[in-house]
Amino acid sequence: MNPKLKQVIDDFIQHEALSGTSLIMTIFGDSVFHRGGIISLASLIQLMDVFGFNERSVRTAVFRLVQNGWLISEKIGRTSYYRVTESSRQRFIHADQKIYSFTHTEWDGKWDLVLLSSVELENKIILKRELEWLGFANISTNLMAYPGCDHLKLQNLLLNLKMTDQVVLFKAETLQLWQESHPTVKRMVEVNWPVQELHARYEKFIRDFREIFNLVEHDEDLDPLQAFQIRILLIHQYRRILLKDPNLPFELLPSDWLSLNARNLSSNLYQRIFAVADEFFLDIARTSEGAMPPAHPQFFKRFGGLKQEALTA
Repeated sequence: MNPKLKQVIDDFIQHEALSGTSLIMTIFGDSVFHRGGIISLASLIQLMDVFGFNERSVRTAVFRLVQNGWLISEKIGRTSYYRVTESSRQRFIHADQKIYSFTHTEWDGKWDLVLLSSVELENKIILKRELEWLGFANISTNLMAYPGCDHLKLQNLLLNLKMTDQVVLFKAETLQLWQESHPTVKRMVEVNWPVQELHARYEKFIRDFREIFNLVEHDEDLDPLQAFQIRILLIHQYRRILLKDPNLPFELLPSDWLSLNARNLSSNLYQRIFAVADEFFLDIARTSEGAMPPAHPQFFKRFGGLKQEALTA
């Protein structure tokens, strides 16, 4: 075990005040979901132990995830297992796509607007939360906007919530009435989307994980436990940023926007340690049938393509 790396990892875990519930979600999304979506509680307790969480805190965390509909508990004999629920599968898929697959289409200058004035208050709270998940923001009372949304995702959202008859959708365009109008639009974006907060979080993320990457880049004898810690912490922190990043067009963002830098670092570090990390995970993780099943083919498309031979042993 690399003592310098151990110190860096231990300091990171100590100072980040990690949430057990959120970290378990990261383990499910990164390592369990594409291998059947089920794992024993005993395995989770062992895996979470390397991040400083005891058995009691893990049991409390999975109980909350069950209560919130993310996981379902199954008991076979004296052993408890936790499985991804059908209702949360789409959320896992969406997060998987956002974290591991980079898509950033060229913006056509058009805006999608959703008018909420006809939505009942209780439904409005739900709809606003789901629209924010797609990157929309409130730009005025009862009016949410996004520059060039995925119309299929928006349509499916409204269909699933049975709200197609409660909202009005508009398509708008930014008019360049004078030369200085573009900075004005940028300021509007910074007011309504968390641009400055995200920029600061990207800066910290790059600073933290660049140090770790430098320590493992040429290490030919990576420790599986440390590799697993790095992989989960990397995706955990990256996920927390990306799920708040609305993936706005670059034209509307500061010129020194760091999302591509963070993605490049994440890809390089993940490619470097994922296979060794899997050794640790597969040695511990168990389902009701025994060892974890092979990963779904989609798993190997992460970050532009992973080497399957390293994971099929």
